[in-house]
Amino acid sequence: MYTIMRISMLLALSFVLGGVSNVLGQGGDLKPLPLPKTIRVQSAAPRGEVWAKLSPKEKMLAYHLIQAANAGRELLFQRTHRHSLTIKSVLEEALSQEQIQKTKSQLGEKAFQEFVVYGAKFLDQGGPYTASNRKYVLEQVTQSQVQALIDGSSRASSLSKQDRTEIARLLCDPQYEVQQAPESPDGKGLEQTGSNFYEKGITGPEVMAVLDKTLKPNINSRVIRSDRGLACETLTLQSPEGVGAALHKVVAHLQAARPYALTAHQKEQIDAMIKYFQGGNVEDFRQASISWVRDRADSRVDFMIGWVEFEGDFLSRMAAWESYVQIVDPEISRLAMALAQRAQDFENAMPYGPFKKKFPADYSPPALMVYYFQEISGFRSGGYNLPNFDDIRRDVGAKNIIRLSMPGEDADSTLKAMRREALQEFLPASKVEPVLANRERCWRNLVLMHEIIGHGSGTYDTSKYAKTDDPVSVLGRLGSALEEQRADLTGLVFVDDPKLVEIGACKDATEAKLFRQLTYDMYMGDFLQRMSRDRTLAEMHQRGHWLFINKLLNAGAIQWVARDGGTMTPENQVLAVVDYDRFQSVARTVLGELQAIKADREEKQLKALFSEH
Repeated sequence: MYTIMRISMLLALSFVLGGVSNVLGQGGDLKPLPLPKTIRVQSAAPRGEVWAKLSPKEKMLAYHLIQAANAGRELLFQRTHRHSLTIKSVLEEALSQEQIQKTKSQLGEKAFQEFVVYGAKFLDQGGPYTASNRKYVLEQVTQSQVQALIDGSSRASSLSKQDRTEIARLLCDPQYEVQQAPESPDGKGLEQTGSNFYEKGITGPEVMAVLDKTLKPNINSRVIRSDRGLACETLTLQSPEGVGAALHKVVAHLQAARPYALTAHQKEQIDAMIKYFQGGNVEDFRQASISWVRDRADSRVDFMIGWVEFEGDFLSRMAAWESYVQIVDPEISRLAMALAQRAQDFENAMPYGPFKKKFPADYSPPALMVYYFQEISGFRSGGYNLPNFDDIRRDVGAKNIIRLSMPGEDADSTLKAMRREALQEFLPASKVEPVLANRERCWRNLVLMHEIIGHGSGTYDTSKYAKTDDPVSVLGRLGSALEEQRADLTGLVFVDDPKLVEIGACKDATEAKLFRQLTYDMYMGDFLQRMSRDRTLAEMHQRGHWLFINKLLNAGAIQWVARDGGTMTPENQVLAVVDYDRFQSVARTVLGELQAIKADREEKQLKALFSEH
């Protein structure tokens, strides 16, 4: 069992008073996150039940794709910090079976326990930074102890004195490179952050001065200094410092997977991926994405690998490495496909004015309900909607991946107890058991609407964007927050829509009405839980949530209450929905507002909206 970190009094007051500059990452007193006290290791046993249902060919394909994903894991670390791969090696050696007792003796019991938790979090999230753009920091382990571990590692001889000092400070110094990336759209403070998208020492003003002139970063770029000023290096098979070596292994396993491809489109996807990693031409990744979309749900074993999501770059131009190997559940996927077939009905009901899509009569974007067999990413998702190239989404389509719980996971007593503890902390007491009893189905419906209907909806003024522009990327970090909240609001607006009853997502109109109430309650608790964990609103989903929370508070749809019904204090206050109809109305209004900003490329209005809220 874990102990949930409560929101501090300062943070709670900042909600009420509106003074959120520090929580948004704009204040000068940036602090790292405290490590959790314990970690939970999840059993891989439930995957066996899914694996047993695969054919021999599907198992061979899945095996080689998983090996390719494992080989590419180094590339996730490579992006997060210039020293991440070295730290990964030091941690793995220090906690290996051969060295663990020596490490424990060096550190002492209390510091060793902290070091184990730090190592688990570092290896799980792909580096020193959390999804909230803050690092964890060691408090019991000293810089000198970290340097001693480095000196005793196999990497010691290849490290300069400066490297060792920087690594020790990164792990132990609460003032050093606290953020992975700057949270200002102009890159202010870039040189003080840790991300490896930019060579150390490059500043935001330097980047902005040449951006889209002599500097045109792409998803698989890294910005470096050269004799001619700032330049982009493309990450390929020929890249030095471990990148090329990792890609060689990725390509080898993709080549081994190719004979087991389940469809012609999947074979085309593998071929284009191999070509992309060999030469670095993003057009090859675009072709791989097109083949992936056209494969629809035809392959039981599905995958995505490469530099995909714009996490860690303040410009949202260069992407982080991710890989997913997922097993499709064809029976449950019928629910998602039925929803996708009703996309035009939802589009017609959107508050989008003239920017509504007209889908083809046979429009049915692929929607897969899957078991994640391999997830290598800096954050954990309930699903995803790709590709991120808006012209491909417009002309070819997109593919929706919705994560399923592993068989038996919902019956796990430990996991259920953890969920109850979280709900008890962040919801009014009367709402805990109803939300817990229906949590999985409510989240499932919200994620389905978010990924399939929300992200796939709406159009935009093409005269305001270049032909291959992705509006979200053009609008930068706030554009990402806008897009994620736009998709969330779609789910919140249509949570009780009769079409969800038609497809079987809700049993009847009575259950749909109940799910509306429970989803809104759950949404408030989830926001507070994430806020308590992350201590910042910098992460794009939370930034969008905060905008919406402010709108709800201003409209009187929600309010602060004591979770136990007694006198409200900073320690027991939670957010409660007091008017569900007004909540839904506010969601609809904000949805229309965000779509208008995206459609008309209203960059000034976007900044003003998020500055106000």
